[in-house]
Amino acid sequence: MVEWLEKFLADSAMAILLVTHDRYFLDNVCEIILELSPTGIYTHKGDYEFFLTSKAEREENLNVQIGKAKNLYKKELEWLRRMPKARGTKSKSRIEAAGEIEKKSKQKVAKHELEIGTGMQRLGKKIIEVKDLNKSYGDRKIVNDFNYFFKSGEKIGIVGDNGAGKTTLLNMLTGLDTDHSGSVSQGETVSIGYYSQKGIKVKEGLKVIEVVKNIEEVVEMKDGMKLSASQMLTQFNFSPKKQYDFVDKLSGGERKRLYLVTILIQAPNFLILDEPTNDLDLLTLSVLENYLMNFKGCVMIVSHDRYFLDRIVDSLFVFGEGGNIRNFPGNYTQLRAVQKQEELVGKKKSKNPPASSKPSNHSKKENQSNSSDKMSFGEKREFEALEVEIADLEDRKTQIETLFSDSNTSSEEINELSIELSSLLATLETKTGRWMELADKA
Repeated sequence: MVEWLEKFLADSAMAILLVTHDRYFLDNVCEIILELSPTGIYTHKGDYEFFLTSKAEREENLNVQIGKAKNLYKKELEWLRRMPKARGTKSKSRIEAAGEIEKKSKQKVAKHELEIGTGMQRLGKKIIEVKDLNKSYGDRKIVNDFNYFFKSGEKIGIVGDNGAGKTTLLNMLTGLDTDHSGSVSQGETVSIGYYSQKGIKVKEGLKVIEVVKNIEEVVEMKDGMKLSASQMLTQFNFSPKKQYDFVDKLSGGERKRLYLVTILIQAPNFLILDEPTNDLDLLTLSVLENYLMNFKGCVMIVSHDRYFLDRIVDSLFVFGEGGNIRNFPGNYTQLRAVQKQEELVGKKKSKNPPASSKPSNHSKKENQSNSSDKMSFGEKREFEALEVEIADLEDRKTQIETLFSDSNTSSEEINELSIELSSLLATLETKTGRWMELADKA
């Protein structure tokens, strides 16, 4: 539905103003990005990457200006201290100017490169083993004969239609849902951190800092350093003042950030994230992405954020009809390219049903008539040229398919290759059809 809406809006002639954290949606629909910040509203005419570059340049320039203002303010302050009191009225304008310089020198640029680097409990050889897993609701099959042995360091995305059973699968893997056949066994060293759609649940009257302290007073980082609960919250953009706010006063996005803190502070080695990108701002999303890319344990993610999935996952569990779960070796953009190719092939097959194995008398006569026709000189040259062209097209098709499975191929390149592959397949079909006609004559 996101893809459908994206195309509908992109093709529309109407003016559109939207708020979104979906970065692919931004790139495919919007031409201008308005950035709301404490220092004003800034306009960026370009895509999300241009916005990031433009914003970084502006903040770098601001830092340079602040540095110069600090040096100038020191000199002005020294002059003001040396200036005799009797001459104060003569330098009123300079004193006012010094005040403006002081304001500029004390500006602060928000820190955007936050880092999460919590430690992780050791993960043994056996992680989670799934055997013959089946789950149904009445006559409706949710999971059908699913088998999988999780390996260390795997990052798996889960995709499928709404209501397909993605959350149900997570609940079975975590032991929250035991009403199923088949088995799910965990290794002794597995420590699961489950970020569910239900969100954080806390007692009434608790403050942000109290929620975290009730779990861990101190958290050990991956480099051996230790952070207090307050320092951990600061890494998630909770100011010291905000940490003493009551949880029920937090916005939806702030509650999500707090929920992430409570999960990660426990140092799990198997992270299960069910729609973690909902309501998170772009800064927190970027921080979470960087953390997950460097995370050495296992990760399972359910998300409709295509950019997020493309950056994080190595493979996908794809929910299909009848509860069948397909294990796809690639990210979301690669999956969609393959699905579109499969849809194209399916449409072609439906338009061109296979011929009957027993041709009619009319067909036999027609074939005999065609085969008796002789090839002209021009057709012979065309026939020979087609053989070379078809071989070249087949080679290019193989190259594209290889690039699809290459982890170094970017999402932008995947999109371009998908378009090229669709055009190539159509050309290949046309030329192959013509070659077969001429082959009959030959």
